[in-house]
Amino acid sequence: MAEALPDFLVDYFARRQEARADAVNEVLTGLTERERGLVRDAAVMGYVRGSFQSRDEEVPLDATIVANVVYSCLHQAELYPTITGYVPVPLCTECGHAEDEHSEGNDPVSPGTCAACEDEDDVIHDFQPPSN
Repeated sequence: MAEALPDFLVDYFARRQEARADAVNEVLTGLTERERGLVRDAAVMGYVRGSFQSRDEEVPLDATIVANVVYSCLHQAELYPTITGYVPVPLCTECGHAEDEHSEGNDPVSPGTCAACEDEDDVIHDFQPPSN
């Protein structure tokens, strides 16, 4: 017979489950009605696709599936910006490094530097944002 889990571990799992539920609820409450509908549709599609693969198991379609979809999106933020609010960091068109790697020059005439380019020749240049 298997031994029961220690109380501290049971408490930890309960806290983590509660934290995941809070993160999912925070995302869902921030979505519009249309966005919530899209998430639900995605959850249904995932459920249907999964049920084709394992017909032996009968899994009810409920809020748990939607919560699992949202939770999965939170862990791949850059792939699901509508759900997560992810905004990519702009990269310098001259060197390809992030804006926070660059410092400004001391006066308007002298260029700044890129800390990430210290091993390269073009360390002295201002941040050049991408043109959109």
